[in-house]
Amino acid sequence: MNIKRNPHSTSDSMSGNAAWIGFALLSAASFAAMAACVRMVSADLPQTEVVFFRNFIALLILLPLLLRNRVSLRTGRFHLHLLRAISGLAAMYLYFYALNNLHLTDALLLNYTSPIFIALFAVLWLKEAWTISRRWALGLSLVGLGFLFNPSADLFSLPGLLGLASGALAGLALTTVKQLSNSDDPVSIVVWFALISSALSAIPLLWSFSWPQGMVWIWLLAVGLSGSLGQLGLTWAYRHAPVTQVSPFGYTSLIFAALIGFFVWNELPDIMGLAGMLCVATAGIIVARERATPAPQPPGGVPIIPTDGLNKP
Repeated sequence: MNIKRNPHSTSDSMSGNAAWIGFALLSAASFAAMAACVRMVSADLPQTEVVFFRNFIALLILLPLLLRNRVSLRTGRFHLHLLRAISGLAAMYLYFYALNNLHLTDALLLNYTSPIFIALFAVLWLKEAWTISRRWALGLSLVGLGFLFNPSADLFSLPGLLGLASGALAGLALTTVKQLSNSDDPVSIVVWFALISSALSAIPLLWSFSWPQGMVWIWLLAVGLSGSLGQLGLTWAYRHAPVTQVSPFGYTSLIFAALIGFFVWNELPDIMGLAGMLCVATAGIIVARERATPAPQPPGGVPIIPTDGLNKP
C-alpha cells in the first residue's frame, strides 16, 4: 500500500520551530539588553528612581490591557499579592544593585538561580514532590555556587551575596504567583504587582528625587521597551511550543550578556566562573525540563501579557 506524504509537512514543521526559537532568542537578548540599559541609566539616576520608573512604565502599559479585558481587581487573597509585590520589588532592588557592582553576566546568572529556588519553595510551601530531578538540580546548583563564590572570585562579596538573594526573592515571588493563579485572573495578578510595587517604590522619592534629564529619558525608555520586548518574545514562543522546550532558551541571555559585557565594558569570566555558570544553568534547565516552569526572567522584566493557557504540547 502506497502512503502519500505531504512534502510540505517537514518544511512547515522546521519553519515553525525556527520561528519560536527565534522569538525565544529575541526574548533572551532583550533581557540581556535591559540589564545593560539599567546599568547605563544608573550612572546618572539613583537606583530608587530607576526601580520606580521601571514599575510605573509597566503599570502604564498594563492599564489598557486591564480595561480592554474588563478584568476585576477584586481579590480575597490580598496578603499573597502583597507578599508577591514585596518579594518581587526587593528582588528588583537587589538585582539592579548587583548589575551596578558585578559583571553583567554574573548579576544575570545569580538572578537566574530563581528556578532552583522555585523548586525548593514548591516542595517546602506547596508540598510538591521532592523528585530525583530536583535533587540533582539542587546538587548541581550548589556545586556551581561553590565555583562562583570561591574566596578569590569577585562574587565573594556583598554584591555577590545580594545578587544571589535577588534570585531567591524572585523565586519566592514566582511561587506566590503559582498560588494566586489558582484563584485570581492572571491579568489582575500582574496589575496588582505593578500597582503595589509602583506605590512602594515611590516612597523613597519623597525624600530624594532628581528629575531625569536628556539622555537619561532615552535609557529609561530603553529599559522599559527591552523588558517589554523580552516578555512579548517569550509570550509568542509559549504560544507555539511547550514551556519545557522554551524555558532552556532563557539561559541564552547569559551568552548575550557576556557579549555585551565584553564589547562595552571589557568584562571576561574566568575558568571558575564559566564552570559555575555551566552548573547553575544546567540545574535550571533540569528543573525546566521536569515540568512546565516558565523560563527565568529578570525582576525588571515585568510581564505585560498573561502567559497562562499559552503552553501547547
